Amino acid sequence: MEKALTSCKNYKKEIISAPIFKVIEAIFELLTPFVMRYLVDEGINKVIIDSNDYWPIVIPCIIIFAFAIFGFGSTMVCQYLASFASEGFGKDLRTRIFKKIESFGLKEVEMLGHGNLVNILTNDVPKVQIVVSLTMRLLIRAPILVIGSLICAFFINWKIALIFLAIIPLVVFIYFLILKFSNRQFYKVQKQTDKISSKSNDSINGIRVIKAFNKEEEEINEYKILTSSYYKEVKKNAFLNGLINPLSLLIINIAIILVIYFSSNYVFSVTNNNFLITNGDVVALISYLNQILLALIVLCNLIVSFSKGFASNKRINELLNIEASIKNNIVDEKVDNNKNIPLIEFNDVAFSYENNEKYIVSDLNFKINKGESIGIIGGTGSGKTTIIKLMERFVDVSKGIVLYKGQNIKNYDLNLLHQEISLVNQKSVLFKGTIKDNLLMGNSNADINEINNALKDSDAYDFVYKYEDNIEHKVEEGGKNFSGGQKQRLSIARSLIKKSELLILDDSTSALDYLTDKKVRKNIKKIEKLATLIVSQRISTLRSCDKIIVLYHGTIVGIGKIDELLETCSVFKEIYESQVRSK
Repeated sequence: MEKALTSCKNYKKEIISAPIFKVIEAIFELLTPFVMRYLVDEGINKVIIDSNDYWPIVIPCIIIFAFAIFGFGSTMVCQYLASFASEGFGKDLRTRIFKKIESFGLKEVEMLGHGNLVNILTNDVPKVQIVVSLTMRLLIRAPILVIGSLICAFFINWKIALIFLAIIPLVVFIYFLILKFSNRQFYKVQKQTDKISSKSNDSINGIRVIKAFNKEEEEINEYKILTSSYYKEVKKNAFLNGLINPLSLLIINIAIILVIYFSSNYVFSVTNNNFLITNGDVVALISYLNQILLALIVLCNLIVSFSKGFASNKRINELLNIEASIKNNIVDEKVDNNKNIPLIEFNDVAFSYENNEKYIVSDLNFKINKGESIGIIGGTGSGKTTIIKLMERFVDVSKGIVLYKGQNIKNYDLNLLHQEISLVNQKSVLFKGTIKDNLLMGNSNADINEINNALKDSDAYDFVYKYEDNIEHKVEEGGKNFSGGQKQRLSIARSLIKKSELLILDDSTSALDYLTDKKVRKNIKKIEKLATLIVSQRISTLRSCDKIIVLYHGTIVGIGKIDELLETCSVFKEIYESQVRSK
């Protein structure tokens, strides 16, 4: 079972060393009140007796200063080690999560949701990082200060130390109640945060629709309601968390009053001419009392951070332990396609996301030969995208078999498969960088001639070279500085540079005018030994295909050329007449 905290293994030395330096700092902190005790009881009295001798005061002050310097140095070393380990842990964990996400098939990605995956990387990982850092820096220090201060208090005066024993459980109980209600309130705040995030995403992504329907005011009012609810829940949570420090200070002051009150009964009591408790003892006891209660405040804040971190850790562990539905079966050698063997063959293929009898596609039987051009047409929900997912092995068949170069596609190396098949989606995706960066994703070794040929074949050459910096022109996030047609042509160019054996165009010329669409298809047709699968709703786009597959409700209802399908397939005839004869 994979765990998020496994990423700590590369930083064992730092994780072990950092608390040791924190323990050293705590020891210096525990010794300081003893020196102060001596300074008050012995040093000051000796100076009063001999006003020319200040060493009884100077030496304890030097010791206290030395403790402070050594404690500071130990703290700085601990802080450095904790920062180094926690940041390294976060880096390694993000890499593991990203690698895991990249190993998922579309089924897992769609099940988890894009927003959830991004939140795990950007929100959950930092919270677990904080837990790692705080564990190294503060988790061991606080108990040592509480226990050490209590022992030292008993060493000075066990009767006064009983006050400490009475106060510690009281403080712990109060903190427990605050944290109990605070955690409940925190979950309410998180739910409100999720609602606001969801509403923000919907409104920003759908801004055009909102403006088109004059719904700005309604959206604003709904957003106000959500933010008002969030504000109320945050106020409650802030009030509960705000009680920690004031209550702590109140208890500290009450305890100090009790210590001074009970100590005063001993300061002036004499037994055998010896004071039962001195002024220095009172100063030391108050110092230890402050150390105990401040350490408890730290523990309380640690628990708050840990509760959030553990929730995030649980989410990360669940993600890391999801089994990818698509597993790569690496073959020893690349398979050369024999001309007599189809490039891709579907035999009685059916697919269902839930692995039940309700298939999205079923009884699929067809072949794509090397160099052949195949078209797919069908209404919305007919299964066109699902066929592409099966070809690229983004999902696996529920029934039947998909053969690639004569062997089960499940037994073919995924890296080779995706190298030999190029896919251009209808919604073109460009990444932030330059045009050249995006094109070289298809083939990082492509030279300028190959890049220019691909741009010409995709009819993108002219508009790219209108820019002064041509292929070095910047691409903004999501390619938002390009039109839909430009993004589609650049995506096609990227796939052509790849020089694959099969090119899949998933309605990827829908943003192009008919003339440009025809020109691009004509250029692609000239590429030797390239098989193409064109998914389109346009009859005109599929005219040049060797054959067309017609889909209806997840099944194939016709395969052939346009003239054949007009005679034998009523579904195709209906589509044809709606596009051609109605003009």
